[in-house]
Amino acid sequence: MIVIAVIAGAWAWISTLFRKGTMALLGFEQVCVRQFETVLLYRNGRFEKALTPGRHNVRANGRQLARIDLRTEVFRLTQNAVSADSFAVSLIYVARTQIVDPRASFESTQNYRDEICMRLQSVVKAMCSRKPRLDIQTDHQSFSHSVQKAANQVFRSIGCECLTFELMQVETAGPAIELDNRRTGLAARASGGVAEKGALAAM
Repeated sequence: MIVIAVIAGAWAWISTLFRKGTMALLGFEQVCVRQFETVLLYRNGRFEKALTPGRHNVRANGRQLARIDLRTEVFRLTQNAVSADSFAVSLIYVARTQIVDPRASFESTQNYRDEICMRLQSVVKAMCSRKPRLDIQTDHQSFSHSVQKAANQVFRSIGCECLTFELMQVETAGPAIELDNRRTGLAARASGGVAEKGALAAM
């Protein structure tokens, strides 16, 4: 039995040597970081360092890795808002973003994509409230530049950057007050119709 155990141990040692190299025998693990990403290394839950593209020998004991993709991402959103002159507008826009601070992006939010969408929509809503409907419809470039500048300010805390913002399409649904009144009227008529049917049924 002792001989079998020795043979098994020797085979495991040789197998590890061929598969993972000599560093694995010393308690290290090889980590490959691709060209378009950064790997954050945490040791027992604490940040230690960021690994750049290439191969790294990392001590395996107590380590956790987080791979952060640094490639640009495209968000295409449709959003309703109200202009400064109280017109309801529907916008279609495209934003290109990129992570510039991997650690901040990873540690500041559980899902940075959802965070980007939420913050971007808030910026667009605020920008629409400052500009009249005609300016939004006719000067896409100025509106896009203003949103991109404001978005970069709110993205900084989550380690992201807005590379481009392009307003693709703007449609006007009419004055926001009129739309609210129209919806209120429709709701009132609908509830009145239900009440009338209930009265007829009771008769």
